[in-house]
Amino acid sequence: MKNKIYIIHENDEWIEPLRKELQNINAPFEEWHLGKRNIDHLDKPPQGVFYNRMSASSHTRGHRYAPEYTAVVLNWLEKNKRRVINNSRALNLEVSKSLQYKELESFGIKTPKTIYCNNKESIIKSANIFPKPFITKHNRGGKGLGVKLFNNKKELDSHVSSKDFEPSIDGITLLQDYIEATPKVITRVEFVNSELLYAVEVDASDGFELCPACPEDLIDVPETQFFGEYCPTIGNKFRIIKNFKRNEIVKKYEKFIKANGIEIAGIEYIVDKKGMIYTYDVNTNTNYNSQAERNSKIKGMKSIAEFLKNELLSLSNIKVVA
Repeated sequence: MKNKIYIIHENDEWIEPLRKELQNINAPFEEWHLGKRNIDHLDKPPQGVFYNRMSASSHTRGHRYAPEYTAVVLNWLEKNKRRVINNSRALNLEVSKSLQYKELESFGIKTPKTIYCNNKESIIKSANIFPKPFITKHNRGGKGLGVKLFNNKKELDSHVSSKDFEPSIDGITLLQDYIEATPKVITRVEFVNSELLYAVEVDASDGFELCPACPEDLIDVPETQFFGEYCPTIGNKFRIIKNFKRNEIVKKYEKFIKANGIEIAGIEYIVDKKGMIYTYDVNTNTNYNSQAERNSKIKGMKSIAEFLKNELLSLSNIKVVA
């Protein structure tokens, strides 16, 4: 097999679980760390399957412009008609929660009330719109960046005026309704090949600070282990939901991701006291919790590896049996 799977990324540590699974099934692959690779646009890309694993939090690892560079690389691949998993449209949504919410709503998927602000004055003024507790978060997030809970405008004013305030890397801060759930759990739905893989329930009872699903004693875990709004890879507060049904919200998610070039993702939602579902985060660079998967026959990274190999073999009209 001459063709390869090419993994586009900027974080070696996050690739390790996928690397092992690809090796286990003898799938040929090559890693493209975009912090170490240049592209000549006059060259033709190699044949193969290209899996985009760029993260919205790349700037926290010293790769400020990695998403922008990824956009150039994906455009180059797509112009040359290469098979790209999580394409340019998916990347646009990965790095912008505001774009996520707009697109989710267009598929009838409810999101929390959110105001977009581009400076401190706008943030303080917009707080008047929220009569109850609300949160802030970064538009280009990942790792729970900028996620803080405020009980009132006075608390927000104090924070924004302090040295602790940190703006989003793209300059856009979100003010959002705090959705109080009973019990305090969130649900993360995982997709591979744009189809439901499984769903996990996350205990968020320890609060809604930087990384709500992580126990307090894990706050000092190295940042490379954090991912998305929650921490899928660490902690014991994750439980795979048995017999999780492909319900109406999942069907809407599948339509949403298929329309936006997203083939691998984790989507998070919360249910309020009245039973209303609010979707608040789409992660196209998803990781999995090994403790939750321990007693499950379905393994996230193994499923991704098999999907990638199938796609590679399909280039030669060969089908692999998983």
